[in-house]
Amino acid sequence: MHKPMMKVTTYTSKLVKPSRPTSTTDRYYKISFFDELAPTMNVPLILYYSAPPNDLNGPFENICDHLEDTLSKTLSEFYPFAGRYIRELSMIDCNDQGVLYVLGNANVRLLGILGLGHELDPGALNSLVPCEVGEVNDVNDPMLSIKVTTFECGGFAIGMCFSHRISDMGTICLFINNWAARSNGKHKHEIYSPAFNLPTCFPQRGLPDFRNPRSSVGIQNEARRFVFKAKVISAMRENVGLDENTPRRPSKVQLVIALFWKAFVHMEQANYVESKASFLIQAVALRDKVLPELYTNSCGNFFAIAPSRLRPGEGENITYRDFFMILRDSVSKTVQDCTKMLTHGKEEYEVVIDPYLESNRYMSPDNVVNMSLYIFSSWCKFSYYQADFGCGKPVWASPGKLPTQNLVILMDDHEGDGVEAWVHLDEKGIKQLEQDSDIQAYAI
Repeated sequence: MHKPMMKVTTYTSKLVKPSRPTSTTDRYYKISFFDELAPTMNVPLILYYSAPPNDLNGPFENICDHLEDTLSKTLSEFYPFAGRYIRELSMIDCNDQGVLYVLGNANVRLLGILGLGHELDPGALNSLVPCEVGEVNDVNDPMLSIKVTTFECGGFAIGMCFSHRISDMGTICLFINNWAARSNGKHKHEIYSPAFNLPTCFPQRGLPDFRNPRSSVGIQNEARRFVFKAKVISAMRENVGLDENTPRRPSKVQLVIALFWKAFVHMEQANYVESKASFLIQAVALRDKVLPELYTNSCGNFFAIAPSRLRPGEGENITYRDFFMILRDSVSKTVQDCTKMLTHGKEEYEVVIDPYLESNRYMSPDNVVNMSLYIFSSWCKFSYYQADFGCGKPVWASPGKLPTQNLVILMDDHEGDGVEAWVHLDEKGIKQLEQDSDIQAYAI
């Protein structure tokens, strides 16, 4: 049966300002050292909600007005999100210019999207976010853009684009949960005021900026969602095995990344006569890993990059378990190095800076190194599935399609114990990945 193509019609677009003016003492916000590490892009996140009960807040227009009102109040605390970034000065002008707020209607039912399975086109979801992923860092670009889209069934989606210049997933979820708590009336108990103290703790160091394209037009990449259910994750753990060298329970994230890296290396062996080196980077959130736990309510980026490498030909004879161990050891070393750097007061920033500079070199169009680069970012274990704006919690969450090749975003499934992997490759790579025996054995 032919499934209709989703079309979203926008009927309102405005700027929402903070409910109270930002003080002059908070007018200019210099980004931190960790903010400098963030790529020049928006982070797209879409939350999907079933139709609210008929007796809740009246017509849907009233719900949108309520969301707008509570957004304005939330921005009074998250005031940099309503400002504009001045790239030449590496600071945000917290001028209360506002957040882009868009309302739209979709010509499909929410169930029509949720039921697509492997037929889902991630690119079609981009109509549910308010702007291009690359529209960021210019003086007129909002630091946050939001789009509320209504489906024919009465369900709706809240699509958000956060500037990665001051937002990692921890910050994004802090904002979303703050906004949601205000919206559902529980803010007295569930709101945690943000702290914009990271630039003071970790001053910027003048790192070079790697700019992504502003528009996805002309970028030849494809995206595909692969789903790993809890039962499959358990089978992957058994495949890795546990012994004295793996005392900790293997994380579902590392298991899935290892499976993809193994598949990518085998694809390269099939595509190239000469073996290529393989360089994989994982973004590692530090809020829940660095000891002691630091800055749980701090806004801004607080992550490091864990690099893993294989020399040319090295991946030909190693097992799935070997890939897993390389990745696990890299994350462990990165966390240990960052813990030493942050808790001992030593300015040994090279452990964070060097992988960043190395990955930027390999992403450069001028790169001639015989090496493949893969980027993995895990959004698992974050709290976006808890965001109840008064109509219940999300029934699903997703990114859109990003204009980047060799990128994989990992998210929890709705149940919380599985993984949804959003893989971005060229068209040939996606077709090869779909035929990989390991991917076929575990993913749907």
